[in-house]
Amino acid sequence: MEVGLPNKLENIQVLRFIAAFSVMMVHLPIFGFGGWGVDIFFVISGFIMMYITETENKFFIIKRFIRIIPLYWILTIGVFIISFLKPELLNNTTANIEHLFKSLFFIPFDKNGTGHFPILFLGWTLNYEIIFYLIFAVSLLLFRKYRLIICSTLILLFYLINNFFSDNFFISQTYSNTIMFEFIYGMIIYELWKKYRNKSSINNLYKISYIVVFAGIIFYLQSLQSLPRLIRWGIPAAFLCIFFILLIENFKFPKIFVTLGDASYSLYLIHPYIIQFFYKITGLDDQNFLVNCLFTFLIIIITLYISVLVFKLIEKPTNNLLRGFLRIT
Repeated sequence: MEVGLPNKLENIQVLRFIAAFSVMMVHLPIFGFGGWGVDIFFVISGFIMMYITETENKFFIIKRFIRIIPLYWILTIGVFIISFLKPELLNNTTANIEHLFKSLFFIPFDKNGTGHFPILFLGWTLNYEIIFYLIFAVSLLLFRKYRLIICSTLILLFYLINNFFSDNFFISQTYSNTIMFEFIYGMIIYELWKKYRNKSSINNLYKISYIVVFAGIIFYLQSLQSLPRLIRWGIPAAFLCIFFILLIENFKFPKIFVTLGDASYSLYLIHPYIIQFFYKITGLDDQNFLVNCLFTFLIIIITLYISVLVFKLIEKPTNNLLRGFLRIT
């Protein structure tokens, strides 16, 4: 659950950290894998949207925008300024006003021939998040009780329409991506959680069996390279979420992991630039494996620390300020 919301689910916060950390590993050359963290985030989003609207949906879309937009805009404008003053520090980002406008308003575009990447390049996932929020908001307006069915149907229709026009428009090509269906996984998991949580204690043997089956599914799906993402990475992400949400929902995690989960959005958005900065000033690409391991560990620690600072000094105060200004609780 998100900071500031009642009944925060700490296991969800820890899972958020795992997702953000996984994505960070993609951008650490010594690892270079972990892209499934995005899929975990999408499944979590589906679950959380169902959870926070179980009893009321007042100011839903405004709360979503307050949660996502302020830090994203601050960092996007910051990267744009860097691209204008010191373009050599960045790889594929240029000081393009059109790109800035589209990035700020979540409009997909092809960035300098590299594909669907806003100025803050990990913001490509937020384009899908915003669409999901809008579709979910419509489902709330139509009939909150059946928001799972309505939202899932609208996501399917949205996908089919964009798939039809995908050959003619870049935006349609972007949104004809089956990754959108991973939000549905999360919404279904919420219904499972609501029905089965705290119904009976689950013994350790059952949990171990689940882990073994889960691991087997992961290895099998990863061996099938041709599978679409919503199956190859989406299903393992859904199984992981079920494990955290249902099987270990009462497990008490160390506070540090909950704090890092609170800061997961900051970590997700800023980590590539911190990593890139250190690699450019240290020349780690030319160092031996042992030196790379040592510096990678230090970069991870520094990145996590900065992420918590950004969360506590920028993200959280900004969100609270906007909520207070708009009188939203």
